[in-house]
Amino acid sequence: MVDFYLFIILFVLFMYVLVANDITILYKVYLAFHYFLGMWPFCNFLINVIPDQQLQWIFLSAAFVSLCFLGYGWHVFSLVLTGKISNARKLHLCLWAAPAVLCSLLVITNPWHYLFARPSADGWMTRTYGPFFWLFVFFIIIYFIVGGALMVNELATVSEKNKKKQLSLCIWGVVFFLALSIADVLLNTFVLPKSVIVPGLTSSGIVILTICFVVAIQKYDLFRIVNIARREVIDSMATGMVIIDQNEVVLDINKSAGKLLSLQPGQVFDIKKFYPHSETESAGLFLEDYNQKRLKKLKTEIVIRREQPRHITMHIAPVVDHKKNLLGRSITFNNVTELRKLIEKINEKNATLERQNDELLRFQTELYEANKKLEQMAITDALTGCYNKRYILNQLEYEIVAAHRYNIPFSLMLMDLDRFKLLNDTHGHLTGDDVLRDVVEIIKKALRKSDIMARFGGDEFIIYIPQVDNEGAVVLANRIKSMVENQIVKTMIGDLTVTLSIGLISVVNAESINIREDFLKELLARADSALYEAKLKGRNRIVAESFNGASRCPANMESG
Repeated sequence: MVDFYLFIILFVLFMYVLVANDITILYKVYLAFHYFLGMWPFCNFLINVIPDQQLQWIFLSAAFVSLCFLGYGWHVFSLVLTGKISNARKLHLCLWAAPAVLCSLLVITNPWHYLFARPSADGWMTRTYGPFFWLFVFFIIIYFIVGGALMVNELATVSEKNKKKQLSLCIWGVVFFLALSIADVLLNTFVLPKSVIVPGLTSSGIVILTICFVVAIQKYDLFRIVNIARREVIDSMATGMVIIDQNEVVLDINKSAGKLLSLQPGQVFDIKKFYPHSETESAGLFLEDYNQKRLKKLKTEIVIRREQPRHITMHIAPVVDHKKNLLGRSITFNNVTELRKLIEKINEKNATLERQNDELLRFQTELYEANKKLEQMAITDALTGCYNKRYILNQLEYEIVAAHRYNIPFSLMLMDLDRFKLLNDTHGHLTGDDVLRDVVEIIKKALRKSDIMARFGGDEFIIYIPQVDNEGAVVLANRIKSMVENQIVKTMIGDLTVTLSIGLISVVNAESINIREDFLKELLARADSALYEAKLKGRNRIVAESFNGASRCPANMESG
């Protein structure tokens, strides 16, 4: 009856855990473990109340099979409790299940070989054990020792007080269970006579172990839903997270960081391995801050080279207590490889656009220069480089209107080279072209920037002279005539001298002139008439006249 009462206690505790806590999928391991804990006393109770030996063996088999998987369940539960279950491989879990499966087969097949246990005359309530039983005991002890060792190792590395208390309770529960179970085997097998049995030792160990688990669950929030949810959220984050203590020992690491860094809790976090070329200035400054300024928040970007390089941003923040004492540091890792690739693509596109813009600007510059040249070609004479007739006529229309509005005097000078046709016929057009170019260069030296000179046709040129009356225009004309006749023109046939005949018309009172469509033609006609008169007078001469409104002043002629 002792086993029955112990079973009732275990069942009540099981229901308490089930009702009093928020159950999630992570509880399944513990619930299965708790189920195997309760099977042993329950089955032993049935063996004692059922007289049929065949049924007794069925319940005894169930009890021993539950103990087989209780050992394996303890190993799995230890992995869950220490946080190592996420890193355990399926092959590892399957291999650790093999001894439990083997022992279960030895128990179930016992009626064919009786190498596990034999019943007494009273049935299976008292029994003798064979070699397979001791193999079973060996594996159970190994299961609990390995699980306990995992917890002891975790206890040595963890810094959280609640976690330490949880682990300590579980370890003590296992110690009591093993002690009472071994005492049960030794007393009832070797020490006491076969007719004397001390019941409930193993079941008592199971109850003590379960009580330790229940206290750990309730008092220290071992499986509180908030903690589980927090763990689930942290493990589901794409951001890698590592918690280290003051000695750089890894206390906790989520799944993302584990995959990225291949780190395990208990290992030393070596920051230098991320900087194989730490002689660079930025890496050196970061490592200096990391080692010396432990309370400072740091940020850097690293490259982890595996199958493909990964660009990772690393944030390091201190973890302090209420007195600002450093407890450790949290390190987060964000994979920015895709962002870096996107930035590189954007940079490449920007570089391409910049090159295209440069090409476009160069093309626009070339087009501007070409247009400028075309414009220049459209308004200048190709041979002499001065303006052409079309440009000067358009410009004179604008200049005359402006002069009339602001009453600005101006003069027009029409000139041509003396006997130029004879020079062309005698020495050829190429020589004539050389003479024209040199004469234009000579005349330009006498002009101001505001004066406009244009080729009017053949060897005839026109000069617009703003803000100059008749007297000033005559002085300029004499200077030009003198410079040309005194200058030796170098041609392909040798040195030549040429002279000019000049017709000059000056508008003195510009505001009194009658601006009409044919006014410019009239001025040009008068200038041409003055030039013709200079030719008749013997060439190399200047004939000048003033134009004042509708009246024509007497001409002032000056010979060469």
